[in-house]
Amino acid sequence: MRWPGSGALVGMTAATVLAAGVLASCAGPAGAAALLRLRTAPDGPDTRLTLLAAPGLEINARLLPALELPNGTVYRFATGRRSADSAYFAEPPSARLPGRHDRIHGTLRASVCRQDELVCHSVVLQL
Repeated sequence: MRWPGSGALVGMTAATVLAAGVLASCAGPAGAAALLRLRTAPDGPDTRLTLLAAPGLEINARLLPALELPNGTVYRFATGRRSADSAYFAEPPSARLPGRHDRIHGTLRASVCRQDELVCHSVVLQL
């Protein structure tokens, strides 16, 4: 799959942050990019971050996704129902970021797995 636009960071708004990371072992014959989408939404006085995987990918729940902010603070995406064996998130994982944020800057680290493979791959995205 190719996301419209060629940059790793497609767009950033208060509603949605889209990011694409190249994952060679998940790429098809055409060298497609694997996508993770970081959705942001108000959550009371804070911001709820929700991590969504592209179709055909699952997010590894044994190695929690994390967002590292420029100041070194790390937020783990630990909230979300898991598969029966607790290996994958059955619903998108989320984290709460204190305060309201229009833009998210930092390093997102996650482990994603193709549904047709038994191995997961690390993805690091600069937001």
